[in-house]
Amino acid sequence: MRAVVFHDPGHIEMNAQATVPKVAPGEVLIRVEACGICGSDLHMYRANAHRKELVRVDPEGLEIPGHEFSGVITAVGEGVVGYNIGERVVGVGMGGMADLVPVPVNPFQLVHIPDNVSFVAAATTEPLADGLQMIRKADLKPGDNVVVFGVGIIGLGVIQALKALAIDIGKIVAIDVSDERLAVALEVGATDTINPRRQDLLSTAKAICGFLPISYPEIEPTDISVVFECAGYLKHMTGPVPLESALRLVRPADGRVICFGAYEDRLNIDLMPMITKQISLFGSNGYAAGDLSLALQLMSEGEVDRERLISHQFALADVREAFEAQGNGQAIKVMLIPNQVTL
Repeated sequence: MRAVVFHDPGHIEMNAQATVPKVAPGEVLIRVEACGICGSDLHMYRANAHRKELVRVDPEGLEIPGHEFSGVITAVGEGVVGYNIGERVVGVGMGGMADLVPVPVNPFQLVHIPDNVSFVAAATTEPLADGLQMIRKADLKPGDNVVVFGVGIIGLGVIQALKALAIDIGKIVAIDVSDERLAVALEVGATDTINPRRQDLLSTAKAICGFLPISYPEIEPTDISVVFECAGYLKHMTGPVPLESALRLVRPADGRVICFGAYEDRLNIDLMPMITKQISLFGSNGYAAGDLSLALQLMSEGEVDRERLISHQFALADVREAFEAQGNGQAIKVMLIPNQVTL
């Protein structure tokens, strides 16, 4: 079969003679119709970061990435109930950038696709589920102003979910260095945007969200209750890293930072704002049981438009171009399409 193989940073290619996976007990085999390139895949591609967690190693030692995919079940392992050959499913597991991939049957890794949801939209289910968990962790209150730092597929999903769930909050401020992504953020529900390459981040945020009449520990801190930090850290970043900016943005005492973005490497960061303002920093990784189904339900009911976020589609043979497109700063979501005849 055909499969994408990761060799070293910058070296990724399609192998047309990969071994067809065997389906084990408790698994199904999926013919992949669409597989997204995740930000963590980019970290691996650029800096070898998180490599062991992001690939499926086949019997010949080939390292196959891809963990956000959709497709059709072609084989069912012993003991599997509730899933049958021919059914459309979302899969979450490593090795999805291939013609075929095995997936264990459990609510965290496999779920049926509603009939009116396309394969490409369904392949964005996992990132939307990630956003649902972040929102739950944020424990939002009526009137809270929030910031979404980094509006790729994850950050945009947070904004879409905030609107779809009709959460009663104040401002939704999107921050990114890409004007193209910021424009999409406004389309899907952000009230305001900031591009820190062209605007002073703190003063612009204060002008948008207002400030609190507090003189200590910070003079008139910005009235932002929650920052969803979806940007992470890239080695080529200049200026303060997003997490440090998030700590400076959020209000004292009850301010919360939900940290999701992945990190390519260790970094130095000033944590004093967290201490002096006594704010809370929460890590978020993945999603809870049921979030995949809820994400698909929101798509099926027309509450979120995920196809709007698919900016590029590539065949497996063009995987290097696909990764370069995903990393250019303008793309929202790049999809690999292994088995569809037309893109």
